[in-house]
Amino acid sequence: MRSLILRAVAQGVLPVATLFAVYLLLRGHNHPGGGFIAGLVTSAAVVLQALAFGAERTRARLEPVLRSFTWVGLATATAAGLPAVLRGEPFLKHYHAYLPLPGRDPVHVSTALVFDVGVYLLVVGVATTMLAIFAEEGDA
Repeated sequence: MRSLILRAVAQGVLPVATLFAVYLLLRGHNHPGGGFIAGLVTSAAVVLQALAFGAERTRARLEPVLRSFTWVGLATATAAGLPAVLRGEPFLKHYHAYLPLPGRDPVHVSTALVFDVGVYLLVVGVATTMLAIFAEEGDA
């Protein structure tokens, strides 16, 4: 028994939650928020999809996108610490830069943002993998 209202809400929540997660991710390396919270928001939206449409359908729809998130996230978060090591500094010491954009103010970027992106991908990848494992156990 799947609720029509739950399906309608779940369909609208995933893009909105993902957009909110991107906001938290981009804001978080300088303010409260960041990759972990953004990953949890996206994961909650994926769980809502699974509740509304079934775990198997959600997996079939989202697995091609989410399959590599865990390993790419781990590699990205680790790579954020490598510039410091290459300069003889402690691992994960953060560096900041400003990227000039034509006709706009420069955009502040840092290795903290790269780390947060890696954490985001890692959290979403692990959470969706756990969802898939729990769904398989529920079928047995």
